[in-house]
Amino acid sequence: MAVTVLVGWSGTVEGAAALERGAAEARLRDLPLAVLDLTAHDDHGEAARRAVAGLDPAPASAEVLRRPEHQEPVDALLDAVPGSGAELVVVGTRRRSPVGKFLLGSTAQRIILGSDVPVLVVKAGRQP
Repeated sequence: MAVTVLVGWSGTVEGAAALERGAAEARLRDLPLAVLDLTAHDDHGEAARRAVAGLDPAPASAEVLRRPEHQEPVDALLDAVPGSGAELVVVGTRRRSPVGKFLLGSTAQRIILGSDVPVLVVKAGRQP
């Protein structure tokens, strides 16, 4: 099994930040990139493939994986780690209020605590 950098991607600014950083990590480590599309299944991964194709520079090797239809995104990402051979997981996050964190928990925290490999959490830049 090939070792990869695994990115949890969604069609958001946080997903774009994770994809950019994940691609940079893959280049630095000379590893292929695996991108798990965490979005709805209505486009069969096409938006994720376009996002990967739009990276500059383009990754030497990239595979887009689709989240199983009825699986929660966090569980899908954690389940994809062993199958993709990930040595690093990259996810994006957004700023949330303390009350929001208390009521909803943190997706990034669930990934960090549940992952068997290191997790890099990327914060998206501020929107103008």
